[in-house]
Amino acid sequence: MTEKLSLVVHRLERETPDALLIYFRSEEISSFVPGQFLTLMVSINGQSYRRSYSIFTDPAELPTLGVCVKRLPGGLVSNHLLDNLHEGDRLDVLPPYGNFALDPAMSTLPPVVLVGAGSGITPLFSMLSMALRHPSAPHILLLYGSRSAEEVIFGKALNRLQDENPQRLQVVHCLSRSLHGQESLKGLLHHGRIDTTVLAQHLSNREASFYLCGPEGLVHDTEHWLQAQGVASHRIHKELFFQSSPKVEAPSPTPSSVDDDPGALPVVTLKVDGKVYEFAVEPGRYILETALEQGIDLPYACTMGVCGMCRAKKISGEMFIGDQEAISASEIASGACLTCVGRPLSNRLVIDYDVPN
Repeated sequence: MTEKLSLVVHRLERETPDALLIYFRSEEISSFVPGQFLTLMVSINGQSYRRSYSIFTDPAELPTLGVCVKRLPGGLVSNHLLDNLHEGDRLDVLPPYGNFALDPAMSTLPPVVLVGAGSGITPLFSMLSMALRHPSAPHILLLYGSRSAEEVIFGKALNRLQDENPQRLQVVHCLSRSLHGQESLKGLLHHGRIDTTVLAQHLSNREASFYLCGPEGLVHDTEHWLQAQGVASHRIHKELFFQSSPKVEAPSPTPSSVDDDPGALPVVTLKVDGKVYEFAVEPGRYILETALEQGIDLPYACTMGVCGMCRAKKISGEMFIGDQEAISASEIASGACLTCVGRPLSNRLVIDYDVPN
């Protein structure tokens, strides 16, 4: 299982009134792929919380790497970090992770289209920075939605990159609320959200690689529009920053051939780090939350089926996997599962975190 790291906050920068850039320097992290995230483990009033924040820096900047934290209404951890974090503080983190990634090892990159809104720019900015220095020199288009010019994250950096790469980088800013201060932004400007009109105006290359990141509505609407235009599914990559839909209720467990007592609670056997744990899961509970209550230390971050960090291999038994964005139907058919949205459907279920899947 992934071991946590202890990192010192090297530098803090206020990027916008509501966004803070947190820079770490770590010799322990030798590589990551643009688009991946760090999971910060934050203690608030004696209770530990885990939150995932995308890395916005380029791997070429290692050993420095940074994440962006934005203030959100009711955002317990994000708001705590913005109000209380100081340079020199130490945070426990899990190493870079995530399948939403633009691999710098590819010998040739096709044209790259990045679509994001708000803090969804953070993984896209890392991708953009890497793609601009890639030897195959792909053309890059960024459609970026913000409420106002003041809230554009990396606005100055995007201006500079456009000046340095006028033939390769095109940025389209979509400001949904206010146009005040728009003169500070370079590139094309639209008043309003990213919608089908904006997509139709700027997205014409079906052979590009599309990377979508931001609120659920933006990501899903853009994905569906691209599919309707005939863009192949393998060219569309996505990551949600918010999962608005509630977890789906699972069907009731059914007795298995291992245990013929229909009244027995389902028993889950977990294998992780060479150790074996066994516990019962009560109706309506998820495997991950039950395991954590048992004191079992498992990898996780979002707990909502988005990040994929709790991915494991189903060895035997049947389970229900609720709404999620991290694994495909074919991967599930091959035994991949997410314990955060998973519930047992048979009285016996064996899951192995140590088997590659």
